[in-house]
Amino acid sequence: MKAIKFKLGDKVLEAGLHSKVDKKSLYGYARRSVERDGRPLMKGILCPDGVVLMRDEIASADIDPEGSPVEEIMLELDGRPVPVQPSSFDQEAPLTEVPLKSLIGFEVSDVYPVEGLGLGPGLYRTCFSYRKTCFYKEAFILIREADAFLLVGKMKNTTFVGLNVAYEFLTPNPTALRTPKNSIFPWFKFRSLRLSKLNC
Repeated sequence: MKAIKFKLGDKVLEAGLHSKVDKKSLYGYARRSVERDGRPLMKGILCPDGVVLMRDEIASADIDPEGSPVEEIMLELDGRPVPVQPSSFDQEAPLTEVPLKSLIGFEVSDVYPVEGLGLGPGLYRTCFSYRKTCFYKEAFILIREADAFLLVGKMKNTTFVGLNVAYEFLTPNPTALRTPKNSIFPWFKFRSLRLSKLNC
């Protein structure tokens, strides 16, 4: 569990962020191992000269076209440098209470259990990035009576076409003409159902 801080107004709140909820934590997983003479085998990389390198013997480095190592990588957007923002664990993320309907259209990609935030049930908007980044991800903290979760993702653009949408449904008509013998579709009549738009 990692410590993370949020700022709600002038109040700084500290909480514990658990590991991300994934398929392994929900359903478990199976580990496949290969043995030889009773000893487990490990994966490695066979080089052209016959040397075998283990995973922990391989490292990576950033170099320029001339082969010199680069200490700091500059990212650009439309020809302008983009500053790198610190991780959410290295600063106080802003927190704003919002209505629960704000979750409509929010596409969740990651879920983290949160502990010890000290807020009442509700929904709070924030931003999050596990590591240094140029752009933070949209996030919500959903607090219930017994638990709380950090929901990370992005908001989808959902367009409503109008205040009311009318649908026509087919319903059996017992007074209709007799269904043809070779037909699998009975006779129907139309009834109209009007649905109201959800005001968000």
